[in-house]
Amino acid sequence: MRIVLAIALVMCLFSAAIAENRKEITVELQVPDTTWTIQITEVTEVGNELWVVSHLSQASDMMGAQVISTVKDSIELVAPDLPIKQFVTGKTWNWDNGKGYIFISSIKDIEQKLGTGRIIYKPGK
Repeated sequence: MRIVLAIALVMCLFSAAIAENRKEITVELQVPDTTWTIQITEVTEVGNELWVVSHLSQASDMMGAQVISTVKDSIELVAPDLPIKQFVTGKTWNWDNGKGYIFISSIKDIEQKLGTGRIIYKPGK
């Protein structure tokens, strides 16, 4: 009976530890019109940071209102409690979104450094 209780206690502690490391990661930007979307494409632990890579895309076959709009994506995952650095590809307008995002022209800009990290999230993997 004691062994069963010990196993149950360990399982509870393990479940609590996992729950504590669950986090929601969100990317939210203003875009020029309603034809834009954003998707988180990767989360990688690089050094002592979580690098979140998102991609903006525009539906070319869609008509959209020419009004500044907000796009958003979020994921929930188990990850270490580290500072988050957000990278975004696909931006084509010139105003500053000003929320601490780093806009890059291509994933190739950070690919080498990403390769040194540990992938935590990638759709389809």
